[in-house]
Amino acid sequence: MIQIIIVFFTGEACAFTMEDAVGFALTNNLNLQKQQMNKKFSDNDLLGKKSQNFGRIAMLSSYTHYNRPRTLVPMTPALIIGGSSEVSTTKDIFVTGIMYEIPLFTGFAQKSSIKIASLQKKIAGSAIKLTREKLIYNVKTIYINILALQSQNEAQQLYIKALQGFYNVIIQEVILGRRAVVEQLKAAAEVENAKAFAGEICGNITIVKATLAALLNIDKLPVLEKTAIKVIPHEISDYSHEIKKLEQYRLKKLNIEKNENLVQKARAALFPQIAFNTFYGHNFGPNDSSNPNSGDWENKEVWQAGFNLKWNIFDFGSKKSKIQKAKIRKQQSLLEKRNTELEIKKKIIKANTEIKTAMNRYYSAKAELAMTRKVEIIEQVRFDNGVISINDLLYVRARNQQTLSRFINAGYTYQSAQFYLDYLLENGEKR
Repeated sequence: MIQIIIVFFTGEACAFTMEDAVGFALTNNLNLQKQQMNKKFSDNDLLGKKSQNFGRIAMLSSYTHYNRPRTLVPMTPALIIGGSSEVSTTKDIFVTGIMYEIPLFTGFAQKSSIKIASLQKKIAGSAIKLTREKLIYNVKTIYINILALQSQNEAQQLYIKALQGFYNVIIQEVILGRRAVVEQLKAAAEVENAKAFAGEICGNITIVKATLAALLNIDKLPVLEKTAIKVIPHEISDYSHEIKKLEQYRLKKLNIEKNENLVQKARAALFPQIAFNTFYGHNFGPNDSSNPNSGDWENKEVWQAGFNLKWNIFDFGSKKSKIQKAKIRKQQSLLEKRNTELEIKKKIIKANTEIKTAMNRYYSAKAELAMTRKVEIIEQVRFDNGVISINDLLYVRARNQQTLSRFINAGYTYQSAQFYLDYLLENGEKR
């Protein structure tokens, strides 16, 4: 059997729906925008890691002054035989050129770095999905809380109106001498108590509205649309077959894979590093005073190409320490994956329990509300006939109002619990 609570409140013809609020949040929320920037950051980081495979080209330029003359290029027998006039010497040497370097073997460190960056990109994508799900849950829950408070406020205002009418009747009866002044005071106190509680509700509405406006990144929240709360019998399931399909579980697996590659990257330090580099440029400068061609500017073309090998054979345990730390991070990520699985199971049990409890409270409050309303009618007749005191009547009315409040809260609590289960199962965007 489906129970429905319809919440009506005065507003504009075109009010802000829950779907509008969710859509607005997904577009404007600042935390979500920050997560999306992290995704762009990881995209660029991956491009940067891949580009390192192609090496780098650099423009080089330098000026050096020496205390004694130097040749523009290394000396060879052929240059010496040709005579000193053939050898350019200078104290001021200028160098310009272009250099290209590329790593040939890095112990698979470069390959691991690219894989890590690729996994980080996937992790950023998963984080965005989880942030969206959490945002949807928060928006829906706060939206429902606002409606619940507004519904309570409407019921409280009707209660105040009824109490005020009752108080006016008591005043007339006091004037006619049918009631004691103390009964008037008791009725007045109950009216003021009800007004104070209504003020608390209005204050809470203001606070919760401000919270939702912050999530939507707007200054003022529009009028919210009326909605219906459907209390539907809930079939309890542990959803164990769906846990490993969830994005939060996948995120932990990605972290494990990332840490595995961090171990491989740390092990790369055990291997030699081989690089190829080449340079082409010109050395030039004015001949010094000891040269037969003193003052003439000379330049020589130079180029070179070669391979470099660097192998860190012993570093007093630094490599071993880095490898061990990487292994520890991997073990931690394995434990986090298992812990995440257990936490999800625990939270699903909690959500199922909260849904069931809210349903029981709803049906209980509904039955109690029907009875307290009948009791209130009967007690009003008894009070009019002088059978009970004003204290008894006010107690019955207050209890009926409390039951109505519990009935309203139970319906909205049920809906919030459903939203929580959708959040855990990552169904927020699918609804």
